Amino acid sequence: MILMPLVAWIANYPEQLLISCTASKCSPISHAIAAQFGDPLPHPPQTHSDTLNAIERACTISDPCNIASFYKMCQTLHLNGVVELYWKDWGNACPSIFLMPNGLHQWHKFFFDHPINWLINIIGGVKLNHQLSKLLPGVIFGAVSNEVACALCTIMEFIFQAQNLFLYDKNLHSLSKALCKFHYYKDSILASGGCHGKNGPLDHFQISKIELMQHVIQSTQAMGAPYQWSSDITECCHITHVKKPYHMSNRKDFHSQCCHFLDQQDKLQFFQLYTVLKSQEANTMALHYPEATWISTIMPGEQYVIAGKPTTS
Repeated sequence: MILMPLVAWIANYPEQLLISCTASKCSPISHAIAAQFGDPLPHPPQTHSDTLNAIERACTISDPCNIASFYKMCQTLHLNGVVELYWKDWGNACPSIFLMPNGLHQWHKFFFDHPINWLINIIGGVKLNHQLSKLLPGVIFGAVSNEVACALCTIMEFIFQAQNLFLYDKNLHSLSKALCKFHYYKDSILASGGCHGKNGPLDHFQISKIELMQHVIQSTQAMGAPYQWSSDITECCHITHVKKPYHMSNRKDFHSQCCHFLDQQDKLQFFQLYTVLKSQEANTMALHYPEATWISTIMPGEQYVIAGKPTTS
C-alpha cells in the first residue's frame, strides 16, 4: 500500500488553528500562548505527540460526551475540543512542520494591519497614501524617533528578505538578525503610543503573526523557501472564479450561474486560441498559450507556427 505523505499545507491563521486542533489565541505550531506572542525567542514546537498526548489527557480527565465540561478542559490544555484528528495516522505528519508560512496573510496583511497603523498612530493619525506606504523607510525618518524607525525598518527588512526565491545560510542569518533587531527596538513603538486596540493604547505585542515569524527559518531549512507556498495564486483565482461571477449574477442560484459563466469563459478562450491559429499569428500565441506545444495533435496535416517558425504536422 502506497501512502501519500502530507508534506505542506497552505492556510491562514484561523485555518491553521483548526488543522492543529489548537485553541484560539495560541500558536498553531508552537507552545506559545497569546501573552508570549511578543517574546524575542521562539518557543518549542507543538509536535505530533504533544497534541495527541494532550487530547488523551483531556479525554481521561473529562468525558468527551459531556460537551460543556470537556470543552472547558480542552481550553485549559489549549485545545479546541476536536478528538479525532485527520492527520493522526497520516504517517509522521506534524502541523509544526507541514503548516507553511503564508506570505500573503502573515507578512503582507500584517504590514498593512500593524506597522502602517503603528506609524499613523505615532505621527498623529495622518493617513498614508497606499503608494507612499511602499516608501515607508524613506519617509519616516524625522517623523518618528530613531528607535521606532529602526523597529519599522527591521521588520520590513525581514518581510522583504523572507520573500526571496532562494534563501541560503547567509539569508537566513540576515532574517534572524533583522527579527532580533525588531524585538530589541519594538518597545519604543509602545512607548510612542503606536499600538492601539479597540479600547485605546496597548502595552503588549500579542500578535500571532509576530510569533509565527520566529519559525520561518526552521520551516525554510526543512521545506525550502516560503515563496513557493504563497496563497497568492489561489486568492487571485478566488477573485476571478468566484467573486467576479458572483457580482455578475443576480444572487439567485449562484452555483449554477457560476459554473455556466466559467464554462462560457473556457469556450471563449478555446475559440480565441483557434482563431489565432487560423490567422497564423502564432508568434504571439506561443507566448500566451501552452497548448501550442501539442497543437499538432489536433490539427493534423495543417501548418502552424511556434515562436514565429512555420511547422507542418
